[in-house]
Amino acid sequence: MSDPLSAEILCGKCKAPIGANDNYCRHCGTPTAGPSGLSSRTAAAWWESRWFVLTLLFLVLGPLALPLLWRSRRFTWSWKIVLSVMVVGVTVYAVWQAWHSLNQALAPLLELERSQRF
Repeated sequence: MSDPLSAEILCGKCKAPIGANDNYCRHCGTPTAGPSGLSSRTAAAWWESRWFVLTLLFLVLGPLALPLLWRSRRFTWSWKIVLSVMVVGVTVYAVWQAWHSLNQALAPLLELERSQRF
């Protein structure tokens, strides 16, 4: 009778042997069931959640959350590029608007200062 714990686990794609603690096949890189029994796609941490990352990108941290986006396994490479460009664009626009608003708010003070010099 064979022991079920010593049974060899094979990759579903390339049929290469997989270690019990491996999250990916060492031969082809296919995600496997990790030690928790969940596939690596479902075993992702809560901070890799799409909604969590998007909230941090656009509402909380802006470009400071880009490293979190690039470490997340929940977004494809093309989505990471698109979101990075969007975040940088929104940040540049927000900085420009803040600068423009500050200049408009200080314009009367600068005008008053100029008039008092003469």
